[in-house]
Amino acid sequence: MKSILKTMTLVFAMMTLVTHAEEAPKTPAPISKDAKHPEGVDVKLMSDDPTYGFSEKNPVKVGSKDEYGGPKAEREYLDSLLDPTGKELKYVRLGSGGGNAQGKPLDIYEITFSSGEKFTLWIDMYQPKNKPQEQPSPVGLYKKKR
Repeated sequence: MKSILKTMTLVFAMMTLVTHAEEAPKTPAPISKDAKHPEGVDVKLMSDDPTYGFSEKNPVKVGSKDEYGGPKAEREYLDSLLDPTGKELKYVRLGSGGGNAQGKPLDIYEITFSSGEKFTLWIDMYQPKNKPQEQPSPVGLYKKKR
């Protein structure tokens, strides 16, 4: 029963994403680079592009030179993100959808801030030259200092 409910939830989430794919993505409020920032964040790795990561057309691009390193690169990237208060966020993979320029699927994640706010991130894990630690955070998020 539990697995059926989980499957139904994922199917509903994917249908919702497909239904709303043409709408402007829901994004967190931007963080000014001049604002007072929490300790331990890297303000140099903050994107100014409001669609970066929040749109199928502009996913976060990460990867690994290892043949099967893409999922690990995604987790490394997601684990490096912080919410607007500088706290770690939670994430869950919703599935795959869309496609990159090579026709490979994008992964779709739901991220949750410490405040409970939820957003959808799109990630392309098939970019071996894009090291997770060097990719910027989407608008409204921080990256941990290395």
